[in-house]
Amino acid sequence: MFVGSTRRVRRVAVSMLGGSGSLIRLLRGGSGKSAGIAARCVMSRLGELRQEAEWRRCVRSEKYFLEHYWYIAHPAEGRILFKLRKAQAEALKHWGEHRYSLSLKARQIGWTTLVAAHQFWLAFFHADQNIIDLSRTERESVLLLRKSKYGFSHMPRWMLDRGPKSLIEHQQKMGFANGSQIASMPSASDPARGESATLVVVDEWAFLPNAEEAWASIEPVADVGGRIIGLSTANGSGNFFHGLWVGATTGANKFEPMFFPWSATEDRGPAWYAEKKQSMLPWQLAQEYPTTPEEAFVKSGNPVFDLDLLEEMSRHVRFGESGYLHKVSARAVEFRR
Repeated sequence: MFVGSTRRVRRVAVSMLGGSGSLIRLLRGGSGKSAGIAARCVMSRLGELRQEAEWRRCVRSEKYFLEHYWYIAHPAEGRILFKLRKAQAEALKHWGEHRYSLSLKARQIGWTTLVAAHQFWLAFFHADQNIIDLSRTERESVLLLRKSKYGFSHMPRWMLDRGPKSLIEHQQKMGFANGSQIASMPSASDPARGESATLVVVDEWAFLPNAEEAWASIEPVADVGGRIIGLSTANGSGNFFHGLWVGATTGANKFEPMFFPWSATEDRGPAWYAEKKQSMLPWQLAQEYPTTPEEAFVKSGNPVFDLDLLEEMSRHVRFGESGYLHKVSARAVEFRR
């Protein structure tokens, strides 16, 4: 049976080994034990070549790597491969095409999971990447990097052996032998100032306690060639993130905007939204699960007045005549248009 298997790999082995060497001589003229050893060597080499081809494909295609080798922790299904939704695939493409990217998004549509996977792919498959994450609190910065570490811990052994060795294991930092590293810190610690970063990720920008100061520290990073990915749900209007968004949509700054509503995930439909609408206050619904950017900003942030009621009242407003009062005598005035 083994001699038969040797014959089946003989042609590909000769081609693979370049037509020379002791393995080819054994495969062409050997038999029994020597041919079996040669066949095992060839099959082992074939496996190595397949792995190398996979490695190179993962370097070329981030989407391929994520969907075939990257595992995430799903709240209902446990550990599963990361199958990108259409909106997530669009975001990856957008991030690759624009140095300044700004995402206004609904809650729980997988953006933190996506950016954790994206930054790992950059650091692991590309040398000398200095990536900085800015989050609202230390706890949130740890949770963001934990998503990157989770996927890393479940990669196949051959890929870990082929890739750069892990040099730094800290709850807020990852580092590799190829010179790349990811540091995840709270924005208040000002970790980006003075750094030369290839990518800065600002998570929940609208809720940072020092949003404007954070921008002042990271803006020079992009000026020298780095990239910035900003993402957030809305937190009312008139704040720094809202100003960035308005500037991005009007072309007043360098950011390219993306909006992803509550329906950006395929498992949410009208029935799901109706249930949320019954269980949440209007401003909470607009903040967490907006349908449009206008709704996200205008209705979020816990406004003082009931905006739905004001909108309903505005439909019944009747505008009067416009004009002025003119004095026609010492004791009389008249209305004139």
